[in-house]
Amino acid sequence: MSEVQQLQRQVAELRRTVRLVTTLAVLVTGGFVVSAFAPQDSVIRARGLIITDEAGRDRVVLGAPMAAATKDTKLAEAIGIAVLDSLGRMSVALGTQNPLVLEDGSTGTRIAASAGLTIYDPRDGKERGGMGAFEDGRANMCLDYGERQKEAVCLSVAPADQYAAVLLNGTPGEPQSDRVVMYVGADGSGSIKVFGGGENNGGVMMRAGNGAPKILVFDTTGTPIGDLVQAGRGPGGAF
Repeated sequence: MSEVQQLQRQVAELRRTVRLVTTLAVLVTGGFVVSAFAPQDSVIRARGLIITDEAGRDRVVLGAPMAAATKDTKLAEAIGIAVLDSLGRMSVALGTQNPLVLEDGSTGTRIAASAGLTIYDPRDGKERGGMGAFEDGRANMCLDYGERQKEAVCLSVAPADQYAAVLLNGTPGEPQSDRVVMYVGADGSGSIKVFGGGENNGGVMMRAGNGAPKILVFDTTGTPIGDLVQAGRGPGGAF
């Protein structure tokens, strides 16, 4: 073998050695990088996280509490996740102590600490409804009217399961609230109430399950004027 051939073979072996060392260096370096950033036991621990949109605006906030992730005062006490619109107004919140945002943009105080889902009006960010469980044992699911802040319809379970109810409230321009109600109580009672609103507050209430059934009638002032069941038991009655 000539000296030229020997030199060519040595150069080829050197190239293979360099490629091997380079490959090993890349693998080792990559392993260190992955180890440095990979979560131990597949768990990532943090107090807060913010997802921004293309303009850098906060759109999704996670925190425990959210004050650890954002300076937005309405979210300070909440624990969970909140979705904001491009103006920073509430869209959806899931967790505990979800903020109660009023129609003027201020925040209010709930009847008790709760955990659940809250939805907000995309037009102005005020609360429009949601569902939640409260520390006192009650659970509610409600939707609010849109133009003025007043509950429109609710499903409610009372603390200690004393009753369950469906309530339809009067419109925001009416002073009445529970105009239409379906109710069952722990004592075996059940009732359905249908009343008018505004100036005509007359209505009918049916009761059963706790004593003799009744169908009570009320005049336009809300004053009871008779029991159709009792009246119908006489001669020629309708019942």
